[in-house]
Amino acid sequence: MKVVRIDLAYDGTGFRGWARQRDRRVRTVEGVLTEALGKLLGDEPKLSVAGRTDAGVHAEGQVASFESDRDLDLDRMRRSLNGMLGPEVAVHRVRWAPHGFSARFSATGREYRYRIDTAEVPDPFSSRYVWLRPGPLWLRAMRSAAAGLIG
Repeated sequence: MKVVRIDLAYDGTGFRGWARQRDRRVRTVEGVLTEALGKLLGDEPKLSVAGRTDAGVHAEGQVASFESDRDLDLDRMRRSLNGMLGPEVAVHRVRWAPHGFSARFSATGREYRYRIDTAEVPDPFSSRYVWLRPGPLWLRAMRSAAAGLIG
């Protein structure tokens, strides 16, 4: 078996998180990616993922992987996935991963970014991704509160 690694990004606004739900009518990132892969491969693979997101959460550097015993045209797969899933889901790279790779268990770190806009009115081009909180931030208090989250 070979392992396929998929590096992707997505706008989570229209999704109920990453994880596929029992009720297949609930739209999730894993659900649409798995269905698209099923159309390309003939059957839906079991995906491993580096980290699951909640409803409405976006990802810039998500990694998913699955095992396959086939010879696959990975560049064609990337183009096809982008054609089926874009613009909400963007597949940046599809490549063979080393034997034993698992997006979930091989991850070495995660980074979370929380963006705050302090303007008086929201920016319509970023308001889906940035929290609007008009006025100056109290950085000292924020740093103190966040100190326990490092690690």
